[in-house]
Amino acid sequence: MIPEPSTSGSPDRPDPTHNPAPAAGDRRGQSSRFGRAWRAFGFFVRAVEIRLRFVAVLVGIGLLIGYWDTLKNYWEKWTRPPATVAALDADTEFYCPMHPQVVRDKLEPDGSVPKCPICGMPLSKRRKGEAAPLPEGIVSRVQFTPLQIQAAGIRTVPVTVRPLVYRVRTVGYIAYDETQLSKVVSRVSGYLETLYVNETFQEVAANQRLAEIYSPELYAALEELRTAQRSGNRVLYEAARQKLRLLGVADSEIDQALSAGQGYRMVLRAPRSGVVVAKPVLQGASVMAGQTLLEVADLSRVWIEADIFEQDMAFVRVGQKVTVHVDAWPNETFPGEVALIYPQLNEQTRTIRVRFTLPNPETRLRPGMYATVELEVPIHESELFRRLWAHPSGQHANDEATLVARQRICPITGARLGSMGKPVREEVDDRVVYLCCAGCRSKFEADPQTALARLQTVTSEGVLAVPEEAVIDTGREKLVYVEREAGLFEGVVVKLGPRAEGYYAVLEGLLAGDRVAAAGAFLIDAETRLNPAAAAAYYGASGHTH
Repeated sequence: MIPEPSTSGSPDRPDPTHNPAPAAGDRRGQSSRFGRAWRAFGFFVRAVEIRLRFVAVLVGIGLLIGYWDTLKNYWEKWTRPPATVAALDADTEFYCPMHPQVVRDKLEPDGSVPKCPICGMPLSKRRKGEAAPLPEGIVSRVQFTPLQIQAAGIRTVPVTVRPLVYRVRTVGYIAYDETQLSKVVSRVSGYLETLYVNETFQEVAANQRLAEIYSPELYAALEELRTAQRSGNRVLYEAARQKLRLLGVADSEIDQALSAGQGYRMVLRAPRSGVVVAKPVLQGASVMAGQTLLEVADLSRVWIEADIFEQDMAFVRVGQKVTVHVDAWPNETFPGEVALIYPQLNEQTRTIRVRFTLPNPETRLRPGMYATVELEVPIHESELFRRLWAHPSGQHANDEATLVARQRICPITGARLGSMGKPVREEVDDRVVYLCCAGCRSKFEADPQTALARLQTVTSEGVLAVPEEAVIDTGREKLVYVEREAGLFEGVVVKLGPRAEGYYAVLEGLLAGDRVAAAGAFLIDAETRLNPAAAAAYYGASGHTH
């Protein structure tokens, strides 16, 4: 019998066909390698997913940008109102009041009123062929071709700030200063025994002896003083001494008369230095109390009396400095000042008299001479200009209505504030500026300093001035033709101040930088009056945009 092989194996010779079971550690190693591979695969998938999302976003943005106009057109098509809303009467058109060359004969595709491409304001409606109403402050508007401008000789100049000076020139005569005149009067009756100054126009010094008078009345008063002195009565002595003082005798002369012990002659002395201009008495003549013996004038200061015209009166004020010329000294000037403006006007000559005072230390200016008086007044410093420029509500009012009324004009378009609706408020450099409309805001924000400079019409150096030849005076108002665009002129009503040096000071209607027609303004005004349709003929008011 053959024995079966043992399954347990032999320790000495193991069975080569025997496959033992794997150990627990090998199984764990295989599981770890599988997990790492799976995680690596998941990370790869997620990375690809993130990149695909980023690429998708970029593609979407590119498509949106590339097809933006197409999408916009589709949106407008879907949201467009019915065609009947955008319809417009055949005889109606839209125009810009500030830029009349902008004309539209239809609404926008969305049915809204078209806007001006220049100022951005909604256009106004009118009938075709109807004259466009002009903004406030503008009375006419006309446009010329370059050939017409050249043929008419039209020349424009900018309106700028200038140091205008108003000059007043008048002729007067030199006279004595009445405050420098004195009379020598006798206070007692008597006889003029001695006359030390016996010639008219003789120069005298202050306190100089002029005359001696013997007076019985004075002799009696002096004897009363001597009697009171001898009696020792102090009361009577003081009363007698006071009586002599009232008669014009100085204390020093009273003491001298008492010590002399003889008849006293009253001595008359010069009250001031000057010239004897009147001597109505002769030596030896009898005089009465209160009688004038001599007149003395001090020529160290003289007057000039001159007449100025009524229209110059506002530029003359007391204390104002003047310059004087006389024929006797042709190459010299003498300073003076205004001392008095007479309260009454001469009805025949329509002039008013003014008194000037001049220092005359060398007495070269003599009464009776003719003198030419000149005075210069900067326009912006004159009382007349300040009154015209001042706003009725006061310069320090800060409410909106006052600020708008004070500024008056839009610095961008030159239009009056309020003519295009409620003014738009802007602030720059702590200053409030008003614009005529919202369409001016972008231009203002682009260059605010230029707009502020245009509003500076009065400075410490001068005032905004327009040439005299640019002003058209109709009798009721004054016009200036401003070139708003090339060849486009608007007749602007202006308020002007005084005229000086060929220019008018501008109070209202213009801004610094405006170009006005200085040559040919009369021809422009004649064209607007003789041919009112001139503007429409060139603008093409039939509905086309030029």
